Amino acid sequence: MTAMTSQPNERPGISPALAALRAATHELHADLDSRSPLTFALTRADYLDHAARVLGWMRPLEQALWPHWPDAEDALLRRGKSRWLEADLQAGPQVTADRPDCPAAPVANNLAEAFGIAYVAEGATLGGRVLYKRLKAPLEPLPLRWLQGYGEHTGERWAAFQRLLAEHVTTPEEIALAQAAAVRAFTSFRDWVLDTAPRQAVPT
Repeated sequence: MTAMTSQPNERPGISPALAALRAATHELHADLDSRSPLTFALTRADYLDHAARVLGWMRPLEQALWPHWPDAEDALLRRGKSRWLEADLQAGPQVTADRPDCPAAPVANNLAEAFGIAYVAEGATLGGRVLYKRLKAPLEPLPLRWLQGYGEHTGERWAAFQRLLAEHVTTPEEIALAQAAAVRAFTSFRDWVLDTAPRQAVPT
């Protein structure tokens, strides 16, 4: 895994905090992308199982994360990801078993850690629209609300996140805290969603 140290800011327009977060999580990100079921041929049951796992990670994360956020109005725009996943699950067949929450979902102890965790949660929305276009037809009638993300406002919301990150995570100590939290978030996602979560019995 990449060492969690601040990296030189070599790209104009990229804050030192964002450059450091990318460096710290690069290998984890690449591993998750290579293993995600969304990158392979999948059935509606496969998608619903994946969405149920992601919900179990996202729900406790959102409950703990957004109260730390420095912009209350911005937080309101970001805190609905669990509802997106619930909308997809509700569009599928009735699931009788309770969907558990991840007991190791990351929790922020300070603002810098909140930004590290949010980097993972917000970054997950960026590739969704490409996946939505590819999977919409084969997975109908599921709405794939999770993959739609912020829709046409996805780029705008990511740019706003970058501005807040650059404003609030500036010192080497803050950047190191954000890096460590982002790594914890990626690791807990991998462990819960891809490795250790029990499969939900979601019929087609």
